[in-house]
Amino acid sequence: MTPDNAWKILIVDDDIDIHEITVMALKRLVYENRPLTFINAYNASEAVAQLEKHPDIAIALLDIVMEKDTSGLDLVKTIREDMGNRNIRLIVRTGNPGLAPEESVTLNYDINDYRGKTELTAQSLRTVIITALRSYMALTTITGLKQEIDDTQRELIYALGEIAESRCIDNSHHVKRVGCISAFLAEKFNFNPHDVEIVHLAASMHDVGKIAIDDKILNKPGKLTPEEFESIKNHCLYGYELLKNSKRELLKEAAIIAYEHHENYDGSGYPRGLTGEDIHLSSRIVALVDVFDALATKRVYKEKWPREDIINFIESQRGIKFDPEIVDIFLKYLDEIDDIFNANT
Repeated sequence: MTPDNAWKILIVDDDIDIHEITVMALKRLVYENRPLTFINAYNASEAVAQLEKHPDIAIALLDIVMEKDTSGLDLVKTIREDMGNRNIRLIVRTGNPGLAPEESVTLNYDINDYRGKTELTAQSLRTVIITALRSYMALTTITGLKQEIDDTQRELIYALGEIAESRCIDNSHHVKRVGCISAFLAEKFNFNPHDVEIVHLAASMHDVGKIAIDDKILNKPGKLTPEEFESIKNHCLYGYELLKNSKRELLKEAAIIAYEHHENYDGSGYPRGLTGEDIHLSSRIVALVDVFDALATKRVYKEKWPREDIINFIESQRGIKFDPEIVDIFLKYLDEIDDIFNANT
């Protein structure tokens, strides 16, 4: 029985003898007190299926030419680009050394090693595998550390947003809901995954400028005086000033959202009276989501609105407060948005 901690090696070759020879050469190999286990695929589609089933495969040994199938190089491209797997170590083998790709091609395809099958003796194959496992282990460690850093950054961003929101006594989880729903809408606008995550986190800081607003104004029950309303409007500028000098993409986006999320599509908003597409798209998304969440929750100055009244209000503000296209997408996916709202309440 194979131990749970065994290194997984994928062998992709249309020649069954190559599978047997490879396993014979490597079956007794142990690295870092962990043995190897082998997964077989006889064409590219089988290889992709195994990689999806076993995302922890450490090494793939690929034949460069497979009968009636895509080439090993095409499979490399699928793994690296379509599947986004950057950690797996890819070793391409060929029975015809004359087919060896140029060094630049090898680099472009992100191949970790290229060998002729005849030059790979049992001993040299073991050496190649040990080198690849060492590299894989280092990469997965780095990836884990990066994920930990990303998770820590995410927690700090939420904390910063919630510090601002905690000044408003009724706004529990508001920043998380605004971030999650804004990211959902960004995805529907075909933002790429990286930009969706940027919107997710940046939107969570939309009200960070409230840190500088007097508690008596933030938590005043009832209507604000004109002077108090002018004071609270300054949180857009305070948030922008706090974040604008950062060179980091995330904080630049957060600065723009903080500055513009109270702009109205028809130009009647603040602080600059921007209109239409002069307002950054992420800011237009957050503008609608922020209002939706405010209406859907109890605040110190108001009761929670009925769902039907919220929908009617958003529809009535199409092209006035809100971008018409964003309103249409919001209403189209309202059930999913309700699910996100409820999951973060």
